[in-house]
Amino acid sequence: MDAMNTNFTQDQPLFSSFVPVKEESSYFEQVYTEPLLVNLPTPDFSMPYNVICLTCTVVVVGYSSFYNLLTRMFQVDEPSPPLAKRLANLLT
Repeated sequence: MDAMNTNFTQDQPLFSSFVPVKEESSYFEQVYTEPLLVNLPTPDFSMPYNVICLTCTVVVVGYSSFYNLLTRMFQVDEPSPPLAKRLANLLT
């Protein structure tokens, strides 16, 4: 167990006071910190519900668009004649 010795002067390297050895190249110091925790998303019961709702929505939008194209009655709308031509037809 390393103990801090306060008899060293301040101009020595940072961790030299933790180790009683005088030669700095003859030891290796490991400093441990708190472990890094990464919270990963965990599945819960709302995830399958969301997938089912999204899938049903996509299917309904696709089916309704296809059904609308199949059942719609398309009519050709003839454009109305311009105003000058209508006035000419009324006057003649």
